[in-house]
Amino acid sequence: MKVIKTDCRVAIQISSNPRNEKKISDFTIIMTVPDNVIGESLTTQPVGGTYNATKRNVIWCVSQLGSGQKFQLHAQFKLEKTVEEFNEAPSFPLLVRCQSLYTQLSGIIVECEDEPKGFPADVNTKVARRYRIAHEEQDALAAV
Repeated sequence: MKVIKTDCRVAIQISSNPRNEKKISDFTIIMTVPDNVIGESLTTQPVGGTYNATKRNVIWCVSQLGSGQKFQLHAQFKLEKTVEEFNEAPSFPLLVRCQSLYTQLSGIIVECEDEPKGFPADVNTKVARRYRIAHEEQDALAAV
């Protein structure tokens, strides 16, 4: 975050671990806007961040990120007062949610046996490896 008088710029970098075998998709990045920041003054780069005045947050949606890829988002705001007048720099808590299909975080073992009373069992399997990650960071400067 960089603040000059009443101008505030927040940079967020999202990166995917190069060891991920598959793409990560459906990113939702939610950044809370503190009270001393004029949320309606938001401009973003790239264009696409949306300010919600009721919830006082900015939401970006990103479709996917390949293994080892990264992207950056920038948000600029006007402050109601300078940091010196407010006596505190603004803080922008950040929440990132995403998902990945056909990748898993840990192993799983499934054992199937016939019923003890001698009833045969038919077992059909369909495997879908899906998880959703939510990461919350209190300082938007940190990489997720």
